Amino acid sequence: MSNRRSPGISVLIATQNEEATVSASIRSFLDFGDEIIVVDNGSTDNTKDIVRELASRTPDKIRFFDAPDLPDLYHNRQYALERSRFRWIVRGDADFIAYTSGEWNIAELRDYLKSGNRTYPPGIAVPLNNVSVDYWHTGLPRKPGGMEANLDRWYIPPPYTGSRVRLYRYFPGFRFQRKGRWESTRYHLAYRALAKTWPNPVWMHCTIKPDLHHFFRSERTNWRQQGDFQTYPTLRSYLQGVAQTKYGTNDLESAARSYMERHVYPFLIPYEEKEYGVYPELVRELMKTNPVYRIEESGAGRTRRRCNADRSGVAGSAQSNASRNDKPDLHRGNGTVPISQAH
Repeated sequence: MSNRRSPGISVLIATQNEEATVSASIRSFLDFGDEIIVVDNGSTDNTKDIVRELASRTPDKIRFFDAPDLPDLYHNRQYALERSRFRWIVRGDADFIAYTSGEWNIAELRDYLKSGNRTYPPGIAVPLNNVSVDYWHTGLPRKPGGMEANLDRWYIPPPYTGSRVRLYRYFPGFRFQRKGRWESTRYHLAYRALAKTWPNPVWMHCTIKPDLHHFFRSERTNWRQQGDFQTYPTLRSYLQGVAQTKYGTNDLESAARSYMERHVYPFLIPYEEKEYGVYPELVRELMKTNPVYRIEESGAGRTRRRCNADRSGVAGSAQSNASRNDKPDLHRGNGTVPISQAH
């Protein structure tokens, strides 16, 4: 990793079982980034096929790395960082879909970053608008008090979340690391204090995942923070205990359904564009042609119907395996599980 970097923007995207959104995510950053580095650590759905096909179409822009043994999200980020070439680093995720038109067009941020040899600000903090479970819903606003006051619904983000540093000007010694439960960077407090706050969202966070993925995402940081790897050497072993203790079953799929019924569906509200902000162009496209999931209301409550996966860019020979798509791999890498979407 060279300390002398060319002017430009490196978009780092971590992936793991994100077939619903990964194509739209990458395509939305094509004109923004000078390179897009995608690192996958353990996908078992069609994510890797989708990314490889997109990379084959745009090899001068998209670089893909299959690294299933990376044990944590910050390792994924650091792996991508060490292979990046440009001065500005974007900490992206495969469920971020950028605005490519309209008043929130991410091109305005590119113009700002490319205007001169900037040494200040060292980072850019951007707000997010969020949809969850399907494109038509978002989470209820959270109660004051942080995570402790919202444990029953923490992993369903509200319609709008405040600005966080997501773009960094590279300097020698910059790296990604873990801070407690969360992924972070070296000197994150300095970045946060000195970052410029962008006035509007430049991408939408689209948490469109299978039930099991929602379930294990809600528990994996608890497993790591607890640190009892002798009793629970893998995430699967930890989840088996959680499933029995919290949901009265040893079946993870049944536990995932119960998790959705208790901790997800009750906390969803319709996403109102007039109140929360417009959809990105590529999200509108998915809503019309390929929404993947759709929540349905009935007298018994909410359920979710699977439509199809976003397979834009996948070669025709790559076939979907529906029995595999809803089952995230819980055995990857040295007794640990890659965490490509924990925030």
